[in-house]
Amino acid sequence: MTNNIKTNKIVLTCENILKIISKYYNFTECESLENFVLPVSNSLPDNCGQILFEENPNEDELFIGIQFGKDIMQDFECNKIISLNSLAVVSEEISHFKILIDTVQLNSSVSLLEVEMLGEIDRFLCLMHWNEDSKEQKINNNWQNLHDICDAVFTGNRFTGVNDKLYIEAEGMAFKHLKEAFSKEWDTSHYDFTQINSKAKTYLTKMRKNILRA
Repeated sequence: MTNNIKTNKIVLTCENILKIISKYYNFTECESLENFVLPVSNSLPDNCGQILFEENPNEDELFIGIQFGKDIMQDFECNKIISLNSLAVVSEEISHFKILIDTVQLNSSVSLLEVEMLGEIDRFLCLMHWNEDSKEQKINNNWQNLHDICDAVFTGNRFTGVNDKLYIEAEGMAFKHLKEAFSKEWDTSHYDFTQINSKAKTYLTKMRKNILRA
């Protein structure tokens, strides 16, 4: 069963997130996501998201879809100030979507740990630049420095369920990569979120290529 919630703004949000993380990875192109965002399903928790992925190598076919819970969809469709959780969830799912697409196109493979680690990194990058890049919708967080974002997103207590050890490990790995990527500015009291850090861009581009074995 699905709900008839409009998806116009969530599609724009997804595409904007893809553009933000592309600034660090130099994607050759950013896919139009209109045909990939699926209607809300009542079987999905209201404040969660998921990637639906199915590959049929024998028929050379691939199905991939992005789906979000009702609360997240309504947040983006109805509000100008969106919750930090909504943006964090959407940014992680877009990260998962992009790495899976790239894996198929490059005929490569990635582990679930790598997918989750990259999702943590891309979520951080999106939250860094969202208020600068988003014209219409903002989060109610005015970051002063990178530690502000860490305090908000690397909480360590948000994982429950059978895969919590995996997610905790992915979070720890992501934190180490981000600290290295932004090492020169990591402890500064004020960070310029209008700029893309060139050292971080070089580091993260190489890291992502290594994940893809590209």
